[in-house]
Amino acid sequence: MSFDPESAPPPQIQTVPAPWDVKAEAWCFITSIGHRPDPSETLPISYFPAQETGLYKTSVRKEAFRGGRGSITLTRYTDSPIGPFDELSISPGEFMNPFEDPSHRVTRAYVSSLPAVVNGRLNWGLPRELAQFVFTPSLDHPDAVEVRVFPAISFEPVSFAESACFAALIKPISWLPSIPASLAPFPQVKLFQPPLEASSDPQRDGLVGTTRWNALDTSAFKGRAKLFRCEGLLTQKDVQPTVGPEVITTKRKIHKMGIADGFGFPDVEPYSMGIHWPEVEFTLPQAVPLATL
Repeated sequence: MSFDPESAPPPQIQTVPAPWDVKAEAWCFITSIGHRPDPSETLPISYFPAQETGLYKTSVRKEAFRGGRGSITLTRYTDSPIGPFDELSISPGEFMNPFEDPSHRVTRAYVSSLPAVVNGRLNWGLPRELAQFVFTPSLDHPDAVEVRVFPAISFEPVSFAESACFAALIKPISWLPSIPASLAPFPQVKLFQPPLEASSDPQRDGLVGTTRWNALDTSAFKGRAKLFRCEGLLTQKDVQPTVGPEVITTKRKIHKMGIADGFGFPDVEPYSMGIHWPEVEFTLPQAVPLATL
């Protein structure tokens, strides 16, 4: 399959240049704090969208990944220039880049609308893909919510995978008060995003390409925050054959798999507590376009 280096957005999609003033609710799942990888350590392919071969190569070349603070961020944009939408993104930590000291990078992201896919890629170089987000109250835990994310698998009409690539139980800690906090929305102070590749049909899936690196300062994210607890909801069947004296039987053992499937989203294990911003207002600024490499 060949990819265009840059492509025009679908004509039916409204493109809105940054900066954007938005309102949102956000949850940060912390995956690492001070991890320092070995020189030979790299990231599994599930950290990257399938078509983003350039992003993958840039991120896994020798000693490109520098570790540090890693996070998954779930954001519900209640007000934006393109309307409400949801986003799930992961930043594994810091990466080497051609312009400054190691900086953070979003390597995979899902959003709930095609305008959010297109605008996120064009404005900030975020490797967004389309998915369906389902939020449901938990039947087992009062005041808790279950969130599941189902990637798009086809277009015209759009259809989504039957199995979630991400599923988590979010449980508030009601006895802890909220406190003022200032963190980035993904969360990191500055992102350096490599160029993105267009898919073979960006007019349908919104996967438009970009040719430049983008630097995005996200330090304006402020609000009141509190802690929450999280648990993975995905399970898998571990099939173990057991050989008897006369017949082979099959023993099935069900166990927790975690918050992600390890294919559509990396199967990392976040800390049991994360940070919740019930309501924030912030500006997603215009990214600084950097030289084509």
